[in-house]
Order: sequence, then C-alpha cells, then structure tokens
Amino acid sequence: MLEILTQEQYYEIEEESLKPLEIVDNSSAFDCVDKWESQLKLAFYRQVQLRPELSLEIFDKTYYRQVNCLNTHNGQYTLTAKFYLAGNHSVICPGISGVKENYQEIAGNNYLFYLPDIEEIEQYFPGDRYYLIRIIFDLNFFRNFATGFSPVPKQLQPLLECDHAPCFHLSVGKITPTMQTVLSQLLNAPYQGMVQRIYLESKVLELLALQLAQILETEKNSKKVINLKAADIERIHHAREILISQYDNPPTLLDLAKKVGVNDHKLKLGFREVFGTTVFGYLHNYRMEMAKMLLQEGEQNVAEVASYVGYSNPGHFAAAFKRKFGMSPKICRLGRN
Repeated sequence: MLEILTQEQYYEIEEESLKPLEIVDNSSAFDCVDKWESQLKLAFYRQVQLRPELSLEIFDKTYYRQVNCLNTHNGQYTLTAKFYLAGNHSVICPGISGVKENYQEIAGNNYLFYLPDIEEIEQYFPGDRYYLIRIIFDLNFFRNFATGFSPVPKQLQPLLECDHAPCFHLSVGKITPTMQTVLSQLLNAPYQGMVQRIYLESKVLELLALQLAQILETEKNSKKVINLKAADIERIHHAREILISQYDNPPTLLDLAKKVGVNDHKLKLGFREVFGTTVFGYLHNYRMEMAKMLLQEGEQNVAEVASYVGYSNPGHFAAAFKRKFGMSPKICRLGRN
C-alpha cells in the first residue's frame, strides 16, 4: 500500500532531522539561498521574487528514500513553467478534467501548467537527483503582455477570457539549445546585487518567451482533424445555446459536455471547428458584446453592467473589456452618443 505523507507530515520529518549546510553570500541577488540535509533528502534551493507577480526558483535535490507527498494547491491561481535539467518527477492527479491521472515530468523537457485548487500526490524516488528551474507568474502578469494583435496559444486563451479557466498540464517539448543557453546563464548569473537581479529578470522573460514560441510553433504544425456527424453538430449548437442562456453563471466545460451528451474533448475540438473559437472564447466574446451594448444604452453604471454579464470583480471586467475593445468601459459609456 502506498504510504502518503501530508504536507504537514513531510515538513515535520524535514524539521526534525534538518542539518543546515551552507550560508549565502550577501552579494547575491537571490532572496533565499539555502543548502540542507534531512532524513528525506539533500537539497540546494535558490529563490528570488523579481516582481510581486513573478518569481524564479532553482531546485537541486537528491532523495534518500521514496516520498509520496499530498500537495494541495489551494487558491494558487498562477501559471508555472518548469525546465527539467535532471530527474523524472511522477505525479498522481485523479479526477481533474484536462489533466492526465498519472503524468511524468522528464529531464530534458519543459512544462507549463495551471492547476489551482487541486490535490495531487507528488512522488520522489531514492537516489534520483531532481534539478530544475521553476518560474511562477500570476494571470495578470501574463495578461499584461496580451493584446488583440498578438497570437496567444490556444491552451492559454481561456486565461485571458475568464477568471476561472480550466486546469491544464502542458508538456511543451524538449528543452531547445537556445533554452539551454538561457538556463545556463540563469544558473551562472554574472554581476552582483541589483545588476544581477535585473539580469535574472531579463533571462526569465526570455525563457518564457522561448517557451510560448515553442507552444505556438507546435500548434502551427499540428492539425487536429475531427469528424463531426450531423448529431454532433446539433449537440454543439445546443451547447452554444446553453452558454448564451447561462452566460452570467456558465457551467464548467465538463458539465456542459454532459448536458449535451458528448465528451469534453469532442466538445472542445468540435466547438472550435463549428464556431472558430474555444467554448470560453465564444462565451467571453458574447459577454463583452452584451456589456458594450448595455454601456452604450447608458441605463446602468459600469459596476452594474459587470455584475449583469457575470463578473463579480469590476476591476477584472474593466481589464477584460479594455483588452477586447481597446477602451475602458467608462469611456465606452461616456461616448455612447
């Protein structure tokens, strides 16, 4: 039977057997540099908070025994990019739509995922070295770079369109030679203090740009073909009608698929084939067009319109509206005539 540690149990074992091994050079731009040994592992860790919404972490750890740890992502509405230099990391993640029940992160590959409010079991094996770079950035940081004129990977489009996008774990591909160069520059950053910090941020942004470009290139080269029968097309049109009728409180993708009698994979691909956009992309556009019409009528203020089209946070509504139409809701309302 699999022995599973809670996070509290894991940290308790760590603390009881902890042996600090190294103190950091104060000239480093990293906020935290630590090396320690415990009953579970030998570990080296570096972390720097580059901006409030962007952080870089470097892990190098070797486990002495097998560890199966229950990891909870409560409220972590962030995107995470991982670049594995060594080690194969196994994860058990049952019951999450869009995520394999068992998946592995493998040395030489890079990954991007969005997994808020889930529980998963992370597995580590004795003798294995896990050496990786992790970048964590929140949705608003990502959205700041998105404009109506730039291509956004299909997997990431729902993150622009709604506050509660579907979970995903994306195996992006092999670490390219260009990525490897940037990773090496991050691991061996020159300079000191503030200058090093600026250098680290520039390399983190470069690495994210390379990863997103790799995703776009993969999407460009892969053509998904789906054969839709007349009954499937009818179900997809029914799904659109449900979205429109419940636009202020829409069902999840999985619930919507169940309502119309198809699986979520066919619904996603079929919806794009029939309507030329994702399910949540269609919903987002419908809400924005509805909001624009209401603002131009001028009978409700911005907060009332935001609530009417299903946004509990007027700030999130304003940001989404501006990305869509290039102007704020207030300007739209004032210029209604």
